[in-house]
Amino acid sequence: MRRGFQRLAPLLLGALLVAGCSSPTPAPAPTPVGPPLDDAISTLLAARAKAVLMHDQPAFMETVDPAKRGFLHNQRRLFANLQELPLAAYDLQLRGVTELPGGSIQAEVTVIMQLDQYDVVPVRAPGLFTFRRGADGTLALDADHDRTYDEDHDVDLQPWERTRIEAENEDGVLGIFDHASIDDAYQVMSAVHRGIEDIAPRIPLPWSHHVVVYALSDVAQMASLDELPGGDPERLEGVAFSVPAGNGSTDVASVRFMLHPRMLGRDDARRDRLIRHELTHVAVADRDDRVPTWLAEGIAEWVSVQAVPRDDRVISREALEMAQAGLTALPSDAGFNDAHTAANYGISWWACQVIADRFGPETVWQLLAAMGQGGGTSEADQDDVLRRVLGMSGAELAAAAGRRIVRTFG
Repeated sequence: MRRGFQRLAPLLLGALLVAGCSSPTPAPAPTPVGPPLDDAISTLLAARAKAVLMHDQPAFMETVDPAKRGFLHNQRRLFANLQELPLAAYDLQLRGVTELPGGSIQAEVTVIMQLDQYDVVPVRAPGLFTFRRGADGTLALDADHDRTYDEDHDVDLQPWERTRIEAENEDGVLGIFDHASIDDAYQVMSAVHRGIEDIAPRIPLPWSHHVVVYALSDVAQMASLDELPGGDPERLEGVAFSVPAGNGSTDVASVRFMLHPRMLGRDDARRDRLIRHELTHVAVADRDDRVPTWLAEGIAEWVSVQAVPRDDRVISREALEMAQAGLTALPSDAGFNDAHTAANYGISWWACQVIADRFGPETVWQLLAAMGQGGGTSEADQDDVLRRVLGMSGAELAAAAGRRIVRTFG
């Protein structure tokens, strides 16, 4: 691992200078290797990728160091997990090789993977593989991840790299479960299918109507997400997230969502509304990346409640209390996921509801498009767009939303 050696070199040099009275041979530096070793590793990587696509576990395991029992177990699990997934593409491309002191070899690799019908482009993730050379010169894989490298290159492990998964792939919904959550698969998959059927006619945007949902029994995957709203998975019930294509591209391969474990066994209206909310984010995709948070979350809430009879709709008590005190501004980006999160979601929902009721549902989508034009719209500039599209400011929209909340729930 190159970064590790960069840290080690000054330490060794300092030790030699302190000793002073002798001239030991300096520790050897990592040695870039030539085409023969590159070719051997490329061949091994190609064999692994082919084995995955051809469902050939023996060929896959032949590439692994048999002396490392724990790693052998992890590789058997990885192979089994990959067989659960609908792979349109899987490949391992060599980027560079370094031979380390002691005989180990490290290779920078691009892991290429595309879920059939779910990813619009392949996902390309960097990785650092470590190989051991046997006495006969053959190579075997010792490690397929390095924690420091992953952190430095913003590599996010997927569920199939963390634990044993069980996947359900049915009519455009790919559910990723584990051994402790698979019993909830039927209810969760059914709820997602119902959610897609409900929101599809309400969202006048092109999208695939396909989705990947992570429904796992612990929060490790959720906690690993970059920029997790609020920073604490225990404060969330679900979250949608983009999967970047990687390799320097600005493309998004897909938008997926995951449910908090406590929501899996809830076969009720609250979970169904949550699923519709997250599905709306999936359908909107990156169109709401550069708009104020209140609009992105407000649209998702507004769409999610349309299937609920008006008399059965609920809002947080804090949102009602804030509305009764008088709203003078829309929720801010910086404070959206603070201690007043529940109120912010409710106020944002009703800001969109006011727009839909006063100007027509199509105006909500026109506002989203206007806010997303060019480089998007910052919170500081949103009033210009609001006045142009609606003829009212953010303060006026917030006040109108507050009055409606009080009239409906007060």
